[in-house]
Amino acid sequence: MDIETSRHGATVVLHLGGRIDAYGAKKLDQSLEELLGDPELACIVFEMENVKYLSSAGIRSIIRTLKILHKRGGELALASICQYCRNVLETAGMTSSLNIFPTRKEATAFLQNVQWERQALENWDEMETADSPLGAFRFISGDAAAAGLSVVGNMADIVHSRIRERDIYSRSFSQTEYSIGIGALGDSPEDYMDILGSMATIGGAMAWLPTDGHDLADFLVPRHDTGSVLIRTPFNLTVNGGFNEYVMFESSEPGGTTLSRLYKGLFLLSRRRRKDYRGILGVAAFAQVEELFSRTMLKSPVTRNAPVAGKTIFDPVNAESWFVSDSYPRHREVTCLTCGFGVDLSCDLSVFDPGSIYSAFYLDPAEAADKGHILINHGAVFERCNMPEKAVSLDREIRNVAENGEFKDVRNLQDDTRISRAFLGISYIQDVSRDTSGWHGQSELGAANRSTAERRYRQEADFTEIPRKRDEEISKFQRFLEAQKLKHRTENK
Repeated sequence: MDIETSRHGATVVLHLGGRIDAYGAKKLDQSLEELLGDPELACIVFEMENVKYLSSAGIRSIIRTLKILHKRGGELALASICQYCRNVLETAGMTSSLNIFPTRKEATAFLQNVQWERQALENWDEMETADSPLGAFRFISGDAAAAGLSVVGNMADIVHSRIRERDIYSRSFSQTEYSIGIGALGDSPEDYMDILGSMATIGGAMAWLPTDGHDLADFLVPRHDTGSVLIRTPFNLTVNGGFNEYVMFESSEPGGTTLSRLYKGLFLLSRRRRKDYRGILGVAAFAQVEELFSRTMLKSPVTRNAPVAGKTIFDPVNAESWFVSDSYPRHREVTCLTCGFGVDLSCDLSVFDPGSIYSAFYLDPAEAADKGHILINHGAVFERCNMPEKAVSLDREIRNVAENGEFKDVRNLQDDTRISRAFLGISYIQDVSRDTSGWHGQSELGAANRSTAERRYRQEADFTEIPRKRDEEISKFQRFLEAQKLKHRTENK
């Protein structure tokens, strides 16, 4: 049994070789005992590229080390495992509970994030905070890379109910880690076209509400995203990139803060604090919801369900047959995993491509002007789960709820939904772009097919009036944005 030790920042890497049998495990334990004598050591990598044999004694060494590091708030990562050793771990039922990575670089990157989480928790009391009439906010730094909003399909095609088989895109779960839209699961168009409904992917898990008349939601947490099960969607909004900041929010308002007021608070704080704020937020959350109000789509937005005379599904003559809006809370005192987007109309949104924004939100300028913002949020609903007083890893908290919570429902959240506590991930959206990959039932396509999908937006052969009407709507929205910009400048003089 060969053991070499190297250090990468606060992480120790053990380069292992030979056989981790009874003798090798004893030698490994002796090295670990010496290393773990340092109480500050919390992250270790076992690089196992040259390990050709692993026994139950070696597995016991791994588990023992993992337990010690967990008590210190750390982690153990395994890297470069040969197929035989992986088979041994799978046979022992251990792969799902271990952090296994193809390379040492990926393993150390994972542990660097763990170290950041430890430091953030240790410095909890020194973090930036803000008190407001809504409640208390605590801010935790996140990913510094620019975040974007990727738009699949076009919201106008949903509100006019003109989805055809050729309008369906396919996505793997890993491609839509945090997203909302309209979608379904199924192998063929016959399985999913007529039951497309509201969907959300949160931390890679998918929740969706089939429009099959049963009003019962489905929920799938993929253990391994092999690509054999694909999300089918004609319209999807995805956070492209990480969360730039995390926020712990605790409401001071009786009965909780409405979703609308919470977003307004985030908009105000973003304008004051963030140079990268451009008026659009992508938000995911682990939230304690006191009252949940929803708007439920009743039909799949396919062509055979299209309203007559070119009217939208939101038109007053159609809305009652297309939607049920809650007058009373659908759920009380539940936990929600939410994903959504907010557009702050007090900002100069001309920095974004108006066609892409139009594809994403399909606005009614008159209604939007009254509210001052546009919100679209979906939530997966669970029986009430405990929320930690301190948290810095949203992915981890969401995975814990998704895997261990009791799933109840998924809904499109109305703005009057009331939240008492929330751990939020915030993406300060820098650009809005259309994503045309994965068309016609494939998760990835070449450039030729991608060009074919793009031409669909320009030609619309089956609906000859759509290009003209779409141009009119985009121009109308652009004029609205310019009026909002002028109004904002006038108010600030």
